[in-house]
Formats: sequence, structure tokens, C-alpha cells
Amino acid sequence: MARVVGVALVMIAAGADVDADAAPREKPRVSIAVVGCDDALAGEAQRIAAIELRAVLVEGPPDVATTQITATCEATSANLRVLDPTTGKSVERSVALSQAAPAARARLLALAIAELVAASWSELENNPQPKAPPSVALAPVAAREAAREVIAPLPIEIGAVADAHLLASRDLIFGGGARSEIWVSPRFFLRFDALAHYAELARAAGSIALTMTSLSGALGASFAAGWLRPSVSVGARAGYAWMSGVAAGAATTGSSQQGAWVGPELAVELSAWPHARVHPMLSLAVGAHIVGVRGTVNAGRDVTATGVWTGLALGAAVR
Repeated sequence: MARVVGVALVMIAAGADVDADAAPREKPRVSIAVVGCDDALAGEAQRIAAIELRAVLVEGPPDVATTQITATCEATSANLRVLDPTTGKSVERSVALSQAAPAARARLLALAIAELVAASWSELENNPQPKAPPSVALAPVAAREAAREVIAPLPIEIGAVADAHLLASRDLIFGGGARSEIWVSPRFFLRFDALAHYAELARAAGSIALTMTSLSGALGASFAAGWLRPSVSVGARAGYAWMSGVAAGAATTGSSQQGAWVGPELAVELSAWPHARVHPMLSLAVGAHIVGVRGTVNAGRDVTATGVWTGLALGAAVR
């Protein structure tokens, strides 16, 4: 189990390296031309606007994937125009520079540029498939997705799952529960869940009613953003188990055992259409009860909430 968890940590670390390497390519590209303003003000406004938009500032001629901004300064105001290939539209606004102190005008202009571009990019999240024809040619999908990630709120997914656990004693128990994922970046997430399982397990001397509840927390990484999103997570699961034996006849006696259990957990998951409002998911997990509970069965196989277990979950999540 330690070796499996180690492999998972290496995979998540590799995902972090891939994410760091891919970050410059995933950033949206902007071209900002400031006309009629002081050169120092123009340069500072360009720099701040690019930072606010988390974008790459293109110095040369813009390409089909670059959002183009033109700011034309006049006596007391600046007129802004955005040609946005990510949404295929153009937007304009004016900002009164004279209302700010001279030292603050560069930042005011930069914020006005960033707000106007973000307002245009927000259509990628709010209206991804507009019916109106675009006024400019659309940028490639990768550029549109990069712009959408800038303005999209970090999603929180809440889901319901049906779950089956196979214990080390080869007993299969069924249950389900609720889970949530908090995406701290487009690639990494925190996962929490609460599950409950129940089964009546047959033995020659009688039966055992087994109830198990658990909570888990994990750190995970996703390795794709298409229609099928695979992910891997590593964390810990802790819970409590109740075992109650029912004798099959007068020759045997039933007893109860209970206790807490805890251990590491590794999960691999596939989510289909992850950007949809509701999407299905399938998860395979493996873990170990480092601390567990053993239900002793005389002349039969013990019921063990100890050792290695595996789980299979099917569910749906809402973004």
C-alpha cells in the first residue's frame, strides 16, 4: 500500500510539473495599444492590465488568438475598444481619466481595460454557444479555453455516489453517500466525502450485521480537460464499524464488536463531460485499514475491517 501511495504522489508531482510547464501556453494573449497618452503612463497601463487579466502581453502584431485592445487618450478621458476573437465580438467604453490623480491614471486605465476585456470573456462562461454570428473570426479552442479559465470561478462540485467495498475478508458491502470537490486550480482539487455501508454477512454459525461509516479527505490532480477527465487522488479515510452477530441456533452465541478504523486511500476516477452542469463519474479506490476492527467467527471466516480493501463508486456531480 505504501508503494501504491508513493506512485500516486509521484503522479501528482508529475502533474504539477506538467502544469507549471504548460502554464505559459495556457495563458490568454492580449495586445494593448495605447494611443495619445504619455509613454510612461501607456507602458504602466499595459503592464498592470496584463497582470490583472493573467495574460501574456503580445508586443508584435497580434495573431488570430490574441484579444486586441486599443485605448485612445483624449484631453480628459480615454476611449477603449476591444476586438475579441475568443467570443467573436467587439466592445467599447470610455473612462474619465481626469477624475484620478495624475499618478493614479495608469492604474485607472489598466483596470478599465481589464474590466472591459473580462466582460467580453465572461460570455465564454455565461453564453458559450451564442446564436448571433460573430463580428470577427473566432480564435482556436485552446485560446478560448484559456480566456474562459481566467474569468470562470473555481468550480465546487457536489455529488452523490453509490459505493461497493470489498473487505480483506472477501466480504462485499454496499452503501453510498455524498462528496464534494473544491478545485483550487484548473488541474488540482481537494476532495471530501461521507459514506455509509451496510451488509448482512452469512456464516455457517449464523450471520453478522455490519455497519460502517466513514469520512475522507484527499488531494488530487486531473490530467485532461476534454470530454473524459481522468484524475488521481491520494488521502486518508477514517470511520467506525459496528458488528453484531446473530446465532443460527442454540449451539452458538452471538456477540457485538465495534471500533474505529483509519488508513490511507488512493483513488482513480473518470468523469464524463466534466464541464456539463451535471456529469457522471466512475471511481476505483484502494486503501488499507491501518487501525481496524475484526469480528471473530468461531469455526468460520472472520469479518475484517482490517488490511487492504478496494472500492468501486458510481455517481453524478453537480457544478
